[in-house]
Amino acid sequence: MIPLAYRLRDPVQLKRAPQGNWLVISPLPLAVLRINDAGARLVESTRGGASVPDMARSLGLSEEAVLGFCERLRERGFLEVSRAVLESAPYPTVTVIIPTRDRALELDECLAALSRLDYPREKIEVIVVDDGSSDPASVRKVTERRACRLLVNEKNRGPAYSRNRAAREASGEILAFIDSDCVPEPSWLKELTPYFLWQRVGAVGGRTLGYYNRSFLDRYEEVASPLDMGGHLRFEGRSTSSFYVPTCTLLVRTSLYGTLGGFREHLRVGEDVDLCLRLRESGAYLLYAPEGVVRHKHRRRLSQLLRQRADYGRSEAVLYRLHPEMRKSLPHELGALTTTLALTLGVARKDPRLLLLAGTVMAGSVLEKRRRVRKAGLVVSLRQASLSVLRGHLSMLYFVNFHLVRYHLLTLALLGLPFKRAWAVGGFATAVSGTVDYVVRQPRLPYPAYLACYLAEHVAYQLGVSVGCLKERTLRPYAIRVARGS
Repeated sequence: MIPLAYRLRDPVQLKRAPQGNWLVISPLPLAVLRINDAGARLVESTRGGASVPDMARSLGLSEEAVLGFCERLRERGFLEVSRAVLESAPYPTVTVIIPTRDRALELDECLAALSRLDYPREKIEVIVVDDGSSDPASVRKVTERRACRLLVNEKNRGPAYSRNRAAREASGEILAFIDSDCVPEPSWLKELTPYFLWQRVGAVGGRTLGYYNRSFLDRYEEVASPLDMGGHLRFEGRSTSSFYVPTCTLLVRTSLYGTLGGFREHLRVGEDVDLCLRLRESGAYLLYAPEGVVRHKHRRRLSQLLRQRADYGRSEAVLYRLHPEMRKSLPHELGALTTTLALTLGVARKDPRLLLLAGTVMAGSVLEKRRRVRKAGLVVSLRQASLSVLRGHLSMLYFVNFHLVRYHLLTLALLGLPFKRAWAVGGFATAVSGTVDYVVRQPRLPYPAYLACYLAEHVAYQLGVSVGCLKERTLRPYAIRVARGS
């Protein structure tokens, strides 16, 4: 059973084409898709939302066929996906695994929250692994009071080793990994386990939100935490992307975990990314569901937060070595990339010819957009085509400049010593990416405070990337592929 439901997005329309077939039309982003009668019946069934099993039964198709068609439409922006509403779902047995070190108070709150889960108590096993705490007695006291199982490492072996050790002792059908500085909401397991009804799903991750919300750093993490994977459901199998879910809220089939060999124990950072990539490479789906929430107690000192970001950056080179198929890519049209480069360099060099080039390319893209849409059977106004193209070109402008800030800001700063225009490029990139993120994320911070944290975070991350690349002798984390859009 595939426990997913699809809904036709509100502005999307289904119309009969003059040639007798059907058109699915999205006004923004402007997109048109020609489909046959069978496809039209499936699209029509998604008005108001419909589950994959229900559509498969009503149309006499396999669930996989329905899923494939719906996913193609979702990728084009016509449909949105969510979990299907289930009348009842079985409760698999779950072993919750918590590695900890010198966090007795945090562990106590985590275990207290687990005891309040809306999930059959007899279906839950909890294993805590004390990874070489300096005061093991305090950890033991907490686990005894909370009546959970405790394993003790005589010395610090790292979270990967600790999770693997607990997994070997686990009795549950599902392994649920959570960190001791996280507090799950009562519905955590109940929201996530139904996805395992789909046999192709090997792991499911929930959403990680901030626990604290008072200081300026809390409010920055509230919108910028790398552990928060966003508010939209996503699933992926084999691909070149780096899609993963952090282990502070990750559920994995016990059988598949054993087949994969668990976490690579020599990795101290990035072990969750590596496991998710190996899981996807095996052919299983990794699914992210925003409704299964834990609250994470992030680093509350700026120096600690920046050190953590640098560690994340340092792990990139190792992950690219372990997974050579992984690629960064920009799936946008060549016209949008040309506009972005001309506009960025034109502003940096104060060259009106480059700005004129950007405008000319954009105008050409508008005409091409109208031609392609008309060919599909729809006539649109110049305004509609212009808004759609502008949206795509601004998206490319953001992504390119974000990449510059994320990976090359320090390089631009150094290049600016002999070549002053490199500073202008860096300033423009920071203004574009920082402002867009501020407007989209809407942090509870003044813009200057947000931008200061934003720059500090990215500088720390790219320092980590540089150190990792030097150590691994590779430049692959800096490579980016531009895939021409359809």
